[in-house]
Amino acid sequence: MRLVASGSQRYSWQPSTGLNDPNSASPQASPVSSTLYTVTATDSANCFVDTASIFIKVFPIPTVEAGPDQTIEVGSTGVQLHATGSPDVVLWKWSPSPGLSCIDCPDPNAAPKQTTQYTVEVRNEGECAAKDNLTIYVICNQGNLFIPNTFSPNGDGMNDRFYPRGKGVFMIKSLRVFNRWGEMVFERLNFNPNDASAGWDGKYKGKQLSPDVFVYVCEIVCENNQLLSYKGDVTLLQ
Repeated sequence: MRLVASGSQRYSWQPSTGLNDPNSASPQASPVSSTLYTVTATDSANCFVDTASIFIKVFPIPTVEAGPDQTIEVGSTGVQLHATGSPDVVLWKWSPSPGLSCIDCPDPNAAPKQTTQYTVEVRNEGECAAKDNLTIYVICNQGNLFIPNTFSPNGDGMNDRFYPRGKGVFMIKSLRVFNRWGEMVFERLNFNPNDASAGWDGKYKGKQLSPDVFVYVCEIVCENNQLLSYKGDVTLLQ
């Protein structure tokens, strides 16, 4: 910060601590703590003397800790963050904002769809700032998908179709079903999870198949763009 005095020929600033030139009319001040500076001004003939003062308040650099990195499953309700700052913090700001319940609080809920590094910036009354960050890792695994191992396409309205269910699943890329001889009896591509109408009704070439065990292969795309493949057995019941 530059101090400025005028109206005289000679100047003397006290204390000199933190000043680059205590005898200048406009010294640069960089005190490490709050300081009251007093300037004494005189003319070249010492006919008059005048003084003036200015108080410079020095704010400390705040501190902040965003908290530890965490891991969540895609499609979950998220996790509560708990940032901590020094007592002088008056402003909080998280970025980026997607997936956060608030960006101006210390404890937002974070539910990003993809792995995200969040940064929290804090400021005090003197506009001094500090930052810290953490990463929320978003994973997709078998816990995000449920594929039944039996179904009964008998028209009773209960479990009549074989289809994948899930949360945090963006799309079923493919679902294929094979009989015991390796012949594909059903295929559906690029459909939404939890959609019974897109599932297999137990028919092949328009005819209802007899009870048997079939093999399925399913590829899913999670909301975090992760591609997963599953293989298993499903029993067709009466």
